[in-house]
Amino acid sequence: MVDPRYHIKVKPDDVGRYVIVVGDRGRVERVAKYFQDAVKVGDNREYLTYTGYVKGEKVSVMSTGMGAPAMAIGIEELSTTNARVVIRVGTTGAFQKNLKLGHSVIVNAAVRLDGTTAQYIIPEYPAVADFQVVDALVKAARDVKNPFHVGTVLSTDSYYGRAFDPEKHDHLEKQLVKAGVLAVEMEIGALYIIGGIKQLKTGAVLTVREELTDEGYIQAGEKFEEGLENSIRIAVRAIEILIEGGVGK
Repeated sequence: MVDPRYHIKVKPDDVGRYVIVVGDRGRVERVAKYFQDAVKVGDNREYLTYTGYVKGEKVSVMSTGMGAPAMAIGIEELSTTNARVVIRVGTTGAFQKNLKLGHSVIVNAAVRLDGTTAQYIIPEYPAVADFQVVDALVKAARDVKNPFHVGTVLSTDSYYGRAFDPEKHDHLEKQLVKAGVLAVEMEIGALYIIGGIKQLKTGAVLTVREELTDEGYIQAGEKFEEGLENSIRIAVRAIEILIEGGVGK
């Protein structure tokens, strides 16, 4: 019999109904510190998982590594546990100049420019977040008081691909900027598509790590790190709001 959690290596009851997913394993404990009585329940490959409690409800955080394939495996396997709500906390590069280092981006939808989701379903099937999760993230961002934006991002498979054919990528990027796409990242398309197929409630809050200026991009630094901590707080606060509202039960 195939183990339905072969990669994430957790038992169904190890995972709470509410899960935060991060790309970087190093951010798992950074999230888990906001839980009560957090303990490690799984550690295999890129998938490190801690579970604790928020407002008396079991809540988990799991890393997924980089890119849509790793996210897809993680969400597929999480869907065989108690997980019902999944919120991504990640980082992003700005397409719009009003997005500054450390700002939060609450993602209501993603442009699918990955190969993984195409193997699941037709491209016309939309990669959209759950409205209740987005609403909770917006309320949480107001509580935390970090500058934030709400909108669509591009989900792509390639981090360095634009360097191979910059003219092609520049044309696409100009189209997306004109269309109002806020930023670019690598996992949300897979999260929203597979979450939708598996009937999970999904959402995401990203932190601007690359700010677009007239002179080019500026990256990371203290403002980014402060913003990332605030985005983590936004995700945890959103879970509190969802718990209080009975969403995901």
